[in-house]
Amino acid sequence: MAYITQHVDVDVDIEVDEFVDACNSREIEELINYLQEQGHLGGEIPTNNMSISDKEWAEVISKIGVRARLRLTNEEEETIRKIANRL
Repeated sequence: MAYITQHVDVDVDIEVDEFVDACNSREIEELINYLQEQGHLGGEIPTNNMSISDKEWAEVISKIGVRARLRLTNEEEETIRKIANRL
């Protein structure tokens, strides 16, 4: 029996908010990581109306991203994971 394989290109117009609303939290995190890796997100956190302590904390946290993980030791990565899981 012969098999025929066809590839069809289909354009689907989906509103961004519909797409994001349909994502679970893991998929949203994956989307954010992808956008950061592609340079679409600078990793900056809006600092309007923040206290000095909050601004400093936002700066520290923004340095921990997907690429920063590669520069951490296994112990540092595990510590960050434990802290994140508590929150």
